[in-house]
Amino acid sequence: MEVMTTHPEKTKIDSTKLINHVDFEQPRREHLFVLPKSLEDWCVEHLLRRKDRRNMGIFLVGVNILMTSVPLACLLVYCEQNQVLSTSKLILLGIFYLVFHLKTYARSFILAIHYSTHCSIFNRQFRYLDHIWTSFLCNMFGIPIGLYYPHHIGLHHSEDNVAPYDMSSTMDYDRSSKWNHFKYMVRFVSRGYLELPFRLAQRGKWSLVAISCAGCSTFAVYLVSFYRYSPIASLFVGWLPWLICSFALMQGNFKEHIFVDPQEYWNNYKSTVTCINAPSNALTFNTGYHVEHHEEPGLPWFQLPELFLKNIEKHAKNDSFVFSGIGTIEVGTMVLRERFDELADYYINIGQPKRTKEELIQEFKRRLVRIEINDKTKSE
Repeated sequence: MEVMTTHPEKTKIDSTKLINHVDFEQPRREHLFVLPKSLEDWCVEHLLRRKDRRNMGIFLVGVNILMTSVPLACLLVYCEQNQVLSTSKLILLGIFYLVFHLKTYARSFILAIHYSTHCSIFNRQFRYLDHIWTSFLCNMFGIPIGLYYPHHIGLHHSEDNVAPYDMSSTMDYDRSSKWNHFKYMVRFVSRGYLELPFRLAQRGKWSLVAISCAGCSTFAVYLVSFYRYSPIASLFVGWLPWLICSFALMQGNFKEHIFVDPQEYWNNYKSTVTCINAPSNALTFNTGYHVEHHEEPGLPWFQLPELFLKNIEKHAKNDSFVFSGIGTIEVGTMVLRERFDELADYYINIGQPKRTKEELIQEFKRRLVRIEINDKTKSE
């Protein structure tokens, strides 16, 4: 296969190896620590789906949070309730908790709940353990109980980023604009919880409407009750994680779907990008393979690099954007900062139409314009 780049010394594709060899070789970094080998072996043998050790990554993220962030949050509440610390010291402890918790776990947890929602890591008899992520730990990252499935599976993947029913669609925005990027995030934080059941109802998904309404109501009660019981602790454990992670979630989705071909907005190969050999793939369960994820949403995260290799000809035929050495967040950041010349250096040609660097930058810009939906449908 001929692989062409506009800046080969940056991507450093070794012709003797797989094109995405880094993603197969780099060590996983989603979790802080592992369990004793004997305990890990027991978990693999008795708990994990198909006894696949690769599922331990998501499992360990949950274990790490349960053993570090949860005790810290409980300590914060205890100190406030028993007046162990002065208010200033309590606030410092809260800041330490918030920075440690989100800096260490936010990315890995959001992707852990993402992939485990698509495909449980547990054997059928232990499937109820999914609630550790979807009903308990999610609250520590501002994700209401049970709400991830209705939003992400019920709308985003069902509609594949096509407006208006995918409420997180990027099509309605000029995606080269920082202002539009900000408006996109604010829209979700300010009215997303009202729009979600409305969009689900439009699609006749009444069971998901009920789940989303119950989840939002429960989360609201949790935040208000937590504040009344422990105001300072609730700020750092409940309210701020909700605000910060809500913005972070939508920033991530905006940048994952920042490039959308206005002529084929329903085509997964042209409504997102694939980022290979990115350091962030080892922190986020290969989230750079976003085309592959939309093509086969139920596929475990560790099989996405293999699916990319299998579908290389489809990438070429559909003229998809493939970048090497950077992740989707970096791609989106370069776009918003108008660093198209630098972004083009990371693009690799695996059979797509050949373009000069200037032509490639023009194609970047063409896929950033606001897209208005008329009577067309995905099937057309």
